[in-house]
Amino acid sequence: MSQFLDHVYIEATSGDGGRGIVAWRREKYEPMGGPAGGNGGRGGHIYIQATNDLNTLIDFRFKKKFEADSGQRGGPKGMHGKNAKDLTLRVPTGTLIRDAETGEVVGDLVRPGQRIMVAQGGQGGRGNATMATPARRAPHFCEPGQPGIVRQLELELKVIADVGVIGLPNAGKSTLLSVVSAAKPKIAAYPFSTLEPNLGVVRTPDGERAFVMADIPGLVEGASQGVGLGHDFLRHVERTRLLIHLADLSSETLQQDIETIDNELKLYSEYLDSLPQILVLNKSDIVTPEQIKEASKQLAKGKTAQRHSPPVVISAATRQGITELLNDVISRLDKLRPQEEEPEIEELPPDERASLRVESGFEVVRKKGVFTVHGDRVERVVAVTDMRDPEALHHLHNVLRSMGVIDALIKEGCQQGADVNIGVVSFTFGEEWSG
Repeated sequence: MSQFLDHVYIEATSGDGGRGIVAWRREKYEPMGGPAGGNGGRGGHIYIQATNDLNTLIDFRFKKKFEADSGQRGGPKGMHGKNAKDLTLRVPTGTLIRDAETGEVVGDLVRPGQRIMVAQGGQGGRGNATMATPARRAPHFCEPGQPGIVRQLELELKVIADVGVIGLPNAGKSTLLSVVSAAKPKIAAYPFSTLEPNLGVVRTPDGERAFVMADIPGLVEGASQGVGLGHDFLRHVERTRLLIHLADLSSETLQQDIETIDNELKLYSEYLDSLPQILVLNKSDIVTPEQIKEASKQLAKGKTAQRHSPPVVISAATRQGITELLNDVISRLDKLRPQEEEPEIEELPPDERASLRVESGFEVVRKKGVFTVHGDRVERVVAVTDMRDPEALHHLHNVLRSMGVIDALIKEGCQQGADVNIGVVSFTFGEEWSG
């Protein structure tokens, strides 16, 4: 079974912030010690980073949910909770990241080492030492940690290569790659023997230059609309700078074969259609010189002549014309982009949705006269409140009112004496808390 995987959906959840705590100084000779509850630690961020050590997204085939650790709660004596470790997901260079809910591009990791934060960890809650003010010197309450962020992400790998080899099935693309590089693609005498893109580093005959070549699975008519195997791999062609359009000289419909591929590139995207091509006629070892002349004469007419320069004739099986082809490729690559020093890793713009939280959202559900409030922040605030302390209860009441929870309960018909549940805490509306 093929181990190449180039399109996956994952869920990334950053860590929750640790809660602050309520604590007091108890040192000797300090009768009025005051608050000493520390702040909670930050939850772990989630990053996605590109590396050349991987060439497939197979690591995400079975594990699709990733969670960073939560920050530790604060400690006594003003001790800050430990921040959680960040989680970094490694992906192949050339991976495009999209937000699965909006379709927006989060980042395009085209260089090894590039990384982007996709989910920001929650900030730790404040302890009562930090909550103290000149007017409120001994607060009996603290803050919960900020929740993490849940992201639905789409990862799409687009193979990065200088040269892409395209053509109909069985045109000899894999054979060509195996001849000019050390790659060992699967080769067989039947169509669609290539089920995944193959990469190879190609060196020039003098050994002084090299470039990366990709063998793209065979395209067929209708590939741009999802017919055949090629549609899933047309995305890999987008990363290339130059295309080798390989055609089978022995085909009885040679010109039609070439026009079919050109048409599919154009239908898929204007960019693909604009990429420079070298038309290469393969399998010259199994046709006669007269057939080659006749094929060249036919290709000098019509759409093919308008789209392509005179073709290069080779035999990948016998290596005939390979040296000339490689020299032509190098010459064209030099014209497309002169050789230059490797640029520094570019910093990607931050992803705004990586820190977007909907903390104050809540829902009031009425069932059999009991009102239940669901909401992450509401439940966190209640969980860190000391229900036996009047000051803490007063602070909680103010927080719930500012969040709109009290008004929402009244709107739903909640009256004095009604039972209200928030998280694991139950109380009677309009009276003292209990539970």
